[in-house]
Amino acid sequence: MDSVSEFLDKYIKYSGNSLMPIRTNGGVFSDQMLTGSLVHYVICGADFSGAINSFGMPVPFSAAEIIFNRIESGAYINIMNPNTCNISFALEADRSVWNEVSLQAMVRSLGTDVGVDHIDCSVCTVREVPYIWDCTPGSATTFLELSDTPATYAGSAGYVVSVNPGETGLIFTPGAAGGNAFSTVAVPSQPSITAVGSDTLTLVPGSNVSITTDALLKTVTINASAGSDYVPVSPGTVLAFSSQYFVTSSGTVILPVGSGSGRPAGTSVIVTKAVGSTIFVNSAGSDIIATDLGNDTSIEFDATQECIFVFDGVSTWNLQIGSVN
Repeated sequence: MDSVSEFLDKYIKYSGNSLMPIRTNGGVFSDQMLTGSLVHYVICGADFSGAINSFGMPVPFSAAEIIFNRIESGAYINIMNPNTCNISFALEADRSVWNEVSLQAMVRSLGTDVGVDHIDCSVCTVREVPYIWDCTPGSATTFLELSDTPATYAGSAGYVVSVNPGETGLIFTPGAAGGNAFSTVAVPSQPSITAVGSDTLTLVPGSNVSITTDALLKTVTINASAGSDYVPVSPGTVLAFSSQYFVTSSGTVILPVGSGSGRPAGTSVIVTKAVGSTIFVNSAGSDIIATDLGNDTSIEFDATQECIFVFDGVSTWNLQIGSVN
């Protein structure tokens, strides 16, 4: 190990001053004239100001001295600045065997009680840095340098950032799978729709339907934006006046009996269906269904998604085609 005088000579030579300045603000290289091909590093995670005494003299056997002696085994140090926030130093690129990874491994290998200033080097980090650098709070320049985030992107391709279960930091978690178990589901559908695992569920609203999402609660709410909600029904259901229905699968539903019901003209029944299904709507009793192609007692719809049946107040349901969304 170098003697105290040799250590002092190095500080005087590399600092460009008669005595090493005492750093209190964490500035790095800010008082140096940098020339040549230098690579700049900072060792963060400890207070290294104990390497310099109140007279600006180097302290023998300090953690900084031990670290610099190790570095000099494979590099030529051009600048060295121990301070309250870190150690900053510069190596001549063409005379160094070190890089960020090997320097950090070396520093951490020194242990938890290094030098007469008792520095815990096992938690220190080494970064190759640009000319200006600061390890004070808020100085991180990349996501991985934050204290509550993952230390590497390795193995997390395609993952998304989310809050950890303890709500104390951020983690990477798998994103949505490339293939979906669901393609497109028209809404409103069954009272409960669930996408399993990482599959994606796509909801396509029809007329008079609103979809509200809450990212914080991870919920999706489906409501009618006007009038009453659509009522999910299965094939074979006898429908009621002034209601909106969603038929959950292919089949037949039956309109209410209008003849003699006393229902006023304009009373309607709305029928929607799932994409790709075929629905038959039949009239009941002596009622008929009036369409542009003539009158019938049963109509089939598969291309559109919604049909509106408007009662004339006597015995006829007039068919109107609704939304195709």
